[in-house]
Amino acid sequence: MQTMTPKQRLEMVIRGGIPDRVPATIHQWQPYHYRNIMDVADDLEAFVAVGLDAVIYPWSCVRYPENSGWRQTGIEQPAGDGMTAIETRLVTPDGTLTGKAMRSAYTTSTTEHLFKQPDDIRLIDKYWPVPELDVDAVLALKRRLGDHGIMRSFTNGPQGSPWQDACCFYGTEHMIYRAFDDPTWTHEFLEILLRKKMEFHQKNLVPLKGVFAMIETGGGAASNNVISPAMFEEFCIPYDRRQHALIHAIDPGIAISYHTCGGMMKLLDLIPKNDCDFSETLSPPGCGGDIRDNQDEAVIKQSLGSKVKLMGGLNQSEILEKGTRDRIYAEVERCFKGYGAGGGYIMMPSDHFFHAPKDNLLHYAQAVKERCRY
Repeated sequence: MQTMTPKQRLEMVIRGGIPDRVPATIHQWQPYHYRNIMDVADDLEAFVAVGLDAVIYPWSCVRYPENSGWRQTGIEQPAGDGMTAIETRLVTPDGTLTGKAMRSAYTTSTTEHLFKQPDDIRLIDKYWPVPELDVDAVLALKRRLGDHGIMRSFTNGPQGSPWQDACCFYGTEHMIYRAFDDPTWTHEFLEILLRKKMEFHQKNLVPLKGVFAMIETGGGAASNNVISPAMFEEFCIPYDRRQHALIHAIDPGIAISYHTCGGMMKLLDLIPKNDCDFSETLSPPGCGGDIRDNQDEAVIKQSLGSKVKLMGGLNQSEILEKGTRDRIYAEVERCFKGYGAGGGYIMMPSDHFFHAPKDNLLHYAQAVKERCRY
């Protein structure tokens, strides 16, 4: 088969065809890594530098509309050991929300959630502005991307789906307790967050129809090492299905990939019920998941992979960051053998990384070119 461009290769899998070889990409290249390890300016330059198939998000194209009823301020101060303490205040006519976080050189972690009381959801319902994508900036980014790969969009909010957003705003433990103690309030909250996401898609996907090849929904708070399958079925699937239906209605060409970092072995029959097109991240135990190497891949491919396409699987923590060339080649072969047979698979580290040497990424790209041809 003639060698394809990264764009052709990725689009072929999305359409259900068999490419020249399995596509190999990265999930959300982190700024710390491409600036400090790769020594490049952005994620596209990082993809090109190592020869991987680019999947680019329009992070730089987000614009927040002015909203006099929603005013955000923040205070940052050094906290020692290279950390920065962040205090956020969201002021509305009906009340103020406060939250705290700690930022390192790598990432930012919440230490105090914005929502403290159940009635706080009224503030987000009434005042939270829905961002817009700058159409001209998105189109310019796609022109720059060219044949290097595809564009992948996102939804508003801290995560890709309503339940996962709720956990970020109110805290995962609090949401689990509330789901049991007050399911009526929980569903009301999820409806509010879903409406915000639906507004985001209407506002942004309509003027950019045909631009995005994929969109990411979901998030780790729905994995089966966080909530039970029964909770997933009640509090995730109904809202995910409605969000996915709207996306497909606006732009049938967009493939939806549902992100479940963490455990997913108990969700194999449930994830396809939300009408996604891809399931990620196929995380092995070394990355917080429950898919055992060389044991569970066949089950994943036969059950989940018979209903949706697959994306992820590569162990970034133990292999991509710390492994030798031989271990990386073996990991690539494991993923291809387990998930790639017959197509329907995009290889990808199961989540973020910050310290993978450039040489290891070059080994990853080369291993796919040598060992993963159809």
